[in-house]
Amino acid sequence: MAMNDQTALATWHAATPELVAHLGKPGFAERLDAALRTVAPFDLSCIFAYPGRERPSLLHDGLGDVSSRQIMRNYLDGTYLLDAVYSACLRRAPQGLHRLADLAPDAFFQAEYYNSPDVHPCISMETGSLSEEIVFLTPLQPGFYLAYSLLRANSSVTFSAADFDHLQQTAALVTMLISRHWEHLAPDAAAEPGQPHDADDVERAFATFAPSRLTRREQTIVSLVLRGHSSMSIGRILGIAEGTVKIHRKNIYAKLDISSQTELFNLFIKHLLSER
Repeated sequence: MAMNDQTALATWHAATPELVAHLGKPGFAERLDAALRTVAPFDLSCIFAYPGRERPSLLHDGLGDVSSRQIMRNYLDGTYLLDAVYSACLRRAPQGLHRLADLAPDAFFQAEYYNSPDVHPCISMETGSLSEEIVFLTPLQPGFYLAYSLLRANSSVTFSAADFDHLQQTAALVTMLISRHWEHLAPDAAAEPGQPHDADDVERAFATFAPSRLTRREQTIVSLVLRGHSSMSIGRILGIAEGTVKIHRKNIYAKLDISSQTELFNLFIKHLLSER
């Protein structure tokens, strides 16, 4: 390990007693950001709680003025359903540090959600989409996750292999600290056993979208398309041929009187926000 790498991690380790001292106190998350920036720089950060079937909450806003309060409200009211981080929590991804690219569906970064400043609370109308997002995932209980994202803006380079490795070395302590700081959010398991995440929760959210025009299978395909799956990926998930998926997509567009995935996305977002 190079000397500057050793220095960065030594600075991180030196900061941990103060982080422990601030558990449960205001300013903890800001101190955690500052300590991790000595390990690898990042531009933005945020921490969300995804409590099973309940509405998520923003626990730490290190996003500055990237997007408006309304866009964040829209996210918390429903557009989070399209977020790859939320989907990873649904799948009960392992605790620890992950690159979003390793969690997301195959076409997620080309899909409308990731590239739309109107619904994505971490990207800007002026600067566009992110260079990269990495995220510490921490389950407080089965089905109740904390997600701590570190983000680099479009003007920055992606996290190098060395950056990621250094942050990976902090992951065990970072996940322990954030779980301790926000442990009060988890329901009392003895008093009221929590229900685990269920992928069907997302499907139920899409079931109110054009139910008189789309079949149940078509609604499922809409949900997978809008969450960033390609036709090939959808075919693997549903156990059908890629060509069959394309036929379904063509039929969906015809039934909704639209001609593109962008129109489908806009139609669904309008429906989702009016429902919420």
